[in-house]
Amino acid sequence: MKDLLHPISLVVAVLGLLCLLRDIPARRRDTATTALASVFLLSGLSFLFSITPMWDYLDRVLGTVNLSVPLAQSCVIALIACQQVVLTYWGSPPDIARRRARAWLGAGLAVIAGLLVLFALLTPSATRPIDFTLYYAHDHVYAAYLTLYVTAYTIGEVLLARGCWRLARRNKRVSVRVGLRVVALGAAVTFGYSGVRTGNVIAPAFGISLAGWESFAWTCGDVGAMLTLIGWLVPTITDQAKNVRYWIKQHLSHYRLRPLWLAFSSEAPEIRLPVDHGDPAQRRRLRSIGFKLYRRAVEIRDGRFVIRQYLEVGVRESSEAHHRAQGLSGEELNAAVTADQILAGIAARKTGEHPHPEQLTDFADTDPETSQPMDDIDALLAVARHLPRQRARTPHPERASA
Repeated sequence: MKDLLHPISLVVAVLGLLCLLRDIPARRRDTATTALASVFLLSGLSFLFSITPMWDYLDRVLGTVNLSVPLAQSCVIALIACQQVVLTYWGSPPDIARRRARAWLGAGLAVIAGLLVLFALLTPSATRPIDFTLYYAHDHVYAAYLTLYVTAYTIGEVLLARGCWRLARRNKRVSVRVGLRVVALGAAVTFGYSGVRTGNVIAPAFGISLAGWESFAWTCGDVGAMLTLIGWLVPTITDQAKNVRYWIKQHLSHYRLRPLWLAFSSEAPEIRLPVDHGDPAQRRRLRSIGFKLYRRAVEIRDGRFVIRQYLEVGVRESSEAHHRAQGLSGEELNAAVTADQILAGIAARKTGEHPHPEQLTDFADTDPETSQPMDDIDALLAVARHLPRQRARTPHPERASA
């Protein structure tokens, strides 16, 4: 069972670590993120050390039989401490969190030191990657080793489940609440592993063997660990999904604004912002869709400014009457009227006919309500949707930089 579940758990840990590594450069000073990445790294190492081929390899290369046991279980104790560090920083003020985090890490190191000392006192004679606990259950030194490990493990998982459940009730973010409750569920599942290992310590005194419970122990341990890792990932995956959706929206917006941009740049090429292709910084910015979209929006706004002096009140009034008759109202009506004004203004600029000052007006969608970064883009997109389709297909040589 161990060699079936551990590789699956290892894959989950590696995938989770890769997801977190993407955010670490931007959160170098975020101790909670670093601790969480350490949880996934240590979890993956604990599973890797316990897989039979790696167990045999380490025995052969390092020359110490069953060294995978303290290596894997030291990783488990370390990740338990790191999980408490994450909870501490998520739920406490920074000064208190730092103090508590040092205490948790110190306790973890003390337990690891105790495990290494007790393991050094064992006299293992043969590699036992499958039934190590059952084989050495009669050894008093190993009983002390296992008691220390199971006690630290159980206390850590109990506090993890309790802490996550309490913190989930206080957190306002849905993804964090869901993730913490999944972590708490995973920690609760591992109690089955703790129960069997506690039985392994007590059973020899009564001449009882718990060999039939090994599969149950490994199942609880691995399933609980996987649920815990998945729970920690929920907020990160949710945030990254939002970022991907935002990135896609930026690309689509850049593409859908092209007809509106072409309408202006074909008649007023001076709106195109200069680009120094010899400047490495500008070349890097031009690869960013955010910069491209912002640049396109600025050029469209400049184009609106250019033709503003050609906007005639009669065009606006007739366009409003036409679109109201079609059932448009509110912001959609303003966007449709603005599209008509743009086309009429461009045509007037071609002929050089300036309206009489008393006949001048402004765009119908002037000063739209904006509260989010993409609101201004959405306002321009609404205008672009009302441009005639044939204009959207009008070919025009466009600079690659635009």
